[in-house]
Amino acid sequence: MVNKNKSPIPTNESERLLELESYNIVDSLPEDEYDDIVLISSHICNTPIAIVALIDETRKWHKSKVGINKESVPRDIAICSHTILNDEILVVNDTHLNEKFCNIGMVTKAPFVRFYAGVPLINTSGFALGTLCVLDTKPNQLNDFQINSLKALARQVITLLELRRNLAQLEKQKHELFALSQTDDLSNLFNRRVLSRELSKELKRSVRYGGNFALMMLDLDYFKILNDKYGHAYGDKAIQKIGKLLKEKSRDTDCCIRYGGDEFIILMPNTNAEQAIYVSERIRQSIDKSGGALDTLSASIGIVIVQQFDVSEKSILALADDCVYLAKEQGRNQIIHQFI
Repeated sequence: MVNKNKSPIPTNESERLLELESYNIVDSLPEDEYDDIVLISSHICNTPIAIVALIDETRKWHKSKVGINKESVPRDIAICSHTILNDEILVVNDTHLNEKFCNIGMVTKAPFVRFYAGVPLINTSGFALGTLCVLDTKPNQLNDFQINSLKALARQVITLLELRRNLAQLEKQKHELFALSQTDDLSNLFNRRVLSRELSKELKRSVRYGGNFALMMLDLDYFKILNDKYGHAYGDKAIQKIGKLLKEKSRDTDCCIRYGGDEFIILMPNTNAEQAIYVSERIRQSIDKSGGALDTLSASIGIVIVQQFDVSEKSILALADDCVYLAKEQGRNQIIHQFI
């Protein structure tokens, strides 16, 4: 990586920055746990300034600080940029007597640092993410107890960072598992267990705010014949295409569900009969005109428009099923609707 700053760049800088990014912590809000660590560091080391600093591509960003107001400083004026080059604590008792740091920005300008001690924050993968550092405006030095205490507190910062990342990963996995528990693998639509929850929710919403809603039930015509003739792999491909088609032809507010086998349901919130029939007809025509895996298929569709809300979920589904049965009895590839 080309060094555009005056500060030195670690040899593993690209990987280090990716590792830092994985914590999603830079520019996050203050947290008491980090504030406690800088306060304790300041007291133990008897310095007016203490900082938990993270070094990104251009800045030394202060996750927590005491004795200084700046949220960040340019990386090229920070002594911490040198600290992350090594595994050990960096102590500068008097910056004015140090050729490397006597002209650095934080020394020649506010806060006019004369003393610096920083421990690199090295994570479990071996990357130095930043520092826990203490600063003074006059020359100073640390005894063994203070040095060991600062190192111990730096390890606590790493523990907090790892906990943050692990919790974020667990939360992500929880959301992924929740999504999987609601999704039909083959069609990529919601599965049957979502139906009861969403239908119950829609009934309650309609009672409270008024307005009709509709439930469309779709049964593929001749699907068993297709399966028997071409095999289950071909039938699976047809189910996948139906799932994609239903998502494309329904509305963003509709809830598309694979009810089971070759049956599908679309729950349509705040929808009247005309709107429900329009969406259903668009779906029916799309299936009828499809080629490939859907070439021999059509759809019998039943729609229930719910106008009264003291009905049960079971009665709505039963009426939709009756409509589908009637559509098949009358020749298939058509739509029957009823009000309830």
